[in-house]
Amino acid sequence: MKITAPKIPEGLTDQSDLTYDDPFFSQIAFSGAFPLAEEEHYMIDHSRFQNSYFENRFYPRIELSDVSFDKSDLSNLTLYASSIHRVTFTDCKLTGIDFSETLFQNVTFQNCRLNLAGFNFSRFKSATFIDCDLSGAEFDGTEFKQFTFTRCNLDECLFANTSLLGLDFTDSTFHRLTATVPALKGLKVNREQALSLSTILGIIIED
Repeated sequence: MKITAPKIPEGLTDQSDLTYDDPFFSQIAFSGAFPLAEEEHYMIDHSRFQNSYFENRFYPRIELSDVSFDKSDLSNLTLYASSIHRVTFTDCKLTGIDFSETLFQNVTFQNCRLNLAGFNFSRFKSATFIDCDLSGAEFDGTEFKQFTFTRCNLDECLFANTSLLGLDFTDSTFHRLTATVPALKGLKVNREQALSLSTILGIIIED
């Protein structure tokens, strides 16, 4: 699966030179506090966030295109119904973030904390999670297409009203999942994981 990387130019404008009265930001290097007022439908493209965090929390319908987030804190942000295209999240903290009803296309999460994150009714296309903590995350009504989990913590995740057909959990870990039986059809798991899922399937295993 090929994921297209963000296209971020050299010579970005420094965040300190910005005014924040425009909902559109392009070719900006963000660091430290991002004092953006809470509002719907911001647009950010061809930009980089490094060691940054948002001072506020409510940014639904944000559009991110060709953006990288490195060592940044997006915990508890509300970003539902957003569009995220050619974006990378690396070494970021996203605990409790609300990504529900969001479209992810050509997106990589790597070595990120995403525990208790919400991805309900979101759509993933050409996207991946690598070495991420997704414990307690929710995927209800989520659509996965050209998608992978790699070495992730999926413990206590919710998978409901979705299809995991073709996904591979074998190198990820979990002790318990909450899932509907139809969601598990076609999911690839290892022997230990199959034992954990047996209670969902109503299977009684005897020695």
